[in-house]
Amino acid sequence: MADTYTILIADRNSHVRELLRREFISAGYRVQVSRDGRDVLRMTNVDNPPDLLVLDLDMPYPSGLAVLEQLQDRELPLPVVVHTFLTEYANHPAVQRAAGFWEKRGNNIDGLKATVAQVLQKWYPKGGGKINRKVVK
Repeated sequence: MADTYTILIADRNSHVRELLRREFISAGYRVQVSRDGRDVLRMTNVDNPPDLLVLDLDMPYPSGLAVLEQLQDRELPLPVVVHTFLTEYANHPAVQRAAGFWEKRGNNIDGLKATVAQVLQKWYPKGGGKINRKVVK
């Protein structure tokens, strides 16, 4: 069922973006990538936004945290899985409200993919992405 979802991966590191892009494509997802906060906001402020954002907080222009807060303030929020190194932001209210969190460590992509699948199932219980979007808070 992964092929019905589009995931936006936002990470300033091109190697991480490419690795995650390949991994999620091989798991059957449609994937878009973004290198900075401006890109994320541009790619999510459209009529047909991605179904989920995997966001590294260490993003420039604006910061990943600022992007997360803006996305959470929308009328129809976008589910965000924060994928970052454990930082001083771990207890930040916006991070606590994120749909999911997966700490970058080692090469544990399977845990991130499982977290993404769980968040998608929670936000879209009938499958199919945007068409059946159910906001879960």
